[in-house]
Amino acid sequence: MSTTPPSRSNDFAQSFSTAHGEAGLTRVSVAHVLQRIQADPNFLFTPEFRQGAGQCPFHAAGGAPTAAANAAPPIPQDDADKVVVNSLLALLFGRLRDHIAGNLPFDADGRPMLPIPPRSPHGLDPADRAAMAAAAPDVFCSVLRDATCHLLDGLISGWVVDLLHEEEYFRAQGSGAISLEAAATFVLRTSLDSSPLYQRAGYDMLSITKTGSHTAIHICWAMVEAAPLLVPGRDAAFYDDLVHRSLKQIVPLSMSSLGMLVHYMEESGIEPKDGLAVHRLPKDQTAFVLDGNGLIRLNADPIVTFAKPEERYYTGCPAFYATNLIKLYLDIVAGLALDYSVYDRLQEG
Repeated sequence: MSTTPPSRSNDFAQSFSTAHGEAGLTRVSVAHVLQRIQADPNFLFTPEFRQGAGQCPFHAAGGAPTAAANAAPPIPQDDADKVVVNSLLALLFGRLRDHIAGNLPFDADGRPMLPIPPRSPHGLDPADRAAMAAAAPDVFCSVLRDATCHLLDGLISGWVVDLLHEEEYFRAQGSGAISLEAAATFVLRTSLDSSPLYQRAGYDMLSITKTGSHTAIHICWAMVEAAPLLVPGRDAAFYDDLVHRSLKQIVPLSMSSLGMLVHYMEESGIEPKDGLAVHRLPKDQTAFVLDGNGLIRLNADPIVTFAKPEERYYTGCPAFYATNLIKLYLDIVAGLALDYSVYDRLQEG
């Protein structure tokens, strides 16, 4: 007697990649770009880097006048700009990871210190544990999510300040010498300033990084909140272990195009209607399910095939290419979940 096998954990990644292809999108990995920059930092200042960083799809269509190249349509400048900007961010995110890990604030008892969310309608200080414990679960979750975003915002601002100071230091020396990070910061700023894509959105390196950070924190909190929904009645240690072991199942979201990511989040219930990352995951969400091994994985059913007009290439989130940066975000959220007894509060209702 045969039975239907449970869905494999990699089904989502395969389905998501296929849906991108159906939308006419091709993924460009920036890993090779990062390797080339590390081998030859002068590559940052070459015209080739500015024209899509010499990636194969771009190079084939924009290189020598071969028959294949002549047949290929022009490379969208917006796509080339995305490759350049995301490559530079991925390079600089190693410093971001180290800056966040080295500057997380803790009190005298070793407990994480969260800022008071400045625009929160709830008026709660996360340091007031009694008030937080008395708050309704939805309010409690909202304050923690909001405060986590503001904590990361402050750390990201410090990272940008450090990079700009480093760039200015080398400029003041007048010797022509410059560090790799300072060079990348300079090229990133000038690339953003000259890109119609990023200028239309009003993005700079600070706002791009903060927006991406909010999305990552939102997804990490959503996975934490999904754990008791999927496996009710367990203790905090069980959920903490489950969430950490399930991270690799959620990472495929970070490898997608921005449009496909946003549409998936909206369709599955991760993204609230107001687009703010301060709302608790709804009970009727369809993003997170259990796989055959009891791990949290992503459900392929809410995938929506989407591409912007003229969009042909995507790189995925730059954080995907910075070793352990996404893991650091999850470690922060999961640590707060344990410290604030989030799993118990989530099971109150």
